[in-house]
Amino acid sequence: MEIKSETTIGAWKSSLKYILESGKDFTDENNRVCREILNLVIKVENPEKDIIRAVEILNSFKKWVYPPIDEIAEVIMSRKLSPTYSFSYGPRLFNFNNVINQIDDFLIPLIKKNNFSRRGIVSIWNPTEDSKSYKREIPALISLDFKMRNQKLNVTAIVRSNDLFFGWPANFYQIFVLQEYVAKELNCKTGSLTTFSNSAHIFKDQFEDIQKVIAD
Repeated sequence: MEIKSETTIGAWKSSLKYILESGKDFTDENNRVCREILNLVIKVENPEKDIIRAVEILNSFKKWVYPPIDEIAEVIMSRKLSPTYSFSYGPRLFNFNNVINQIDDFLIPLIKKNNFSRRGIVSIWNPTEDSKSYKREIPALISLDFKMRNQKLNVTAIVRSNDLFFGWPANFYQIFVLQEYVAKELNCKTGSLTTFSNSAHIFKDQFEDIQKVIAD
């Protein structure tokens, strides 16, 4: 299934509605009832129009402490591991295994040399750290694919496990922040942003709040 929208908020609401109406229920390892759609594609043509709106809506509930926008961005842009988290995306992108800066030393030079390259992939999943069955805290965001077409930088993210209500807005914003950074270095505009979620899900204890978001 592919959901397309011009805006971030449109894609978010449509995705939540689709999972709510068409998803299949099961009880996960944390004993939460989970409603899931497998392999959901969400494509936003112009995410910059309202990129933080979904985060603002989550903050407006005042039922939980949602990270501030600068902290959300820092998780993917900071080269240093945040003390708040067991892992951060930034160090894996900008200093993977203390060996390679995948963004500044690989991705940007690659696309500068060949605007039509199909090799612009960066990895977040680290088998030496994450492929251990006993580990609980592992990345949800697996890899990012960057392609410049028509002088716009388009990004596709592979997400293994995606809480579409609570997690997707933050992840989507993080990816957009990185997209903007790379586009600026390439002197081009940002294009579409797509997430491919292997497991796109919501939780039963979220259903009432999700219905409020959809109805608004």
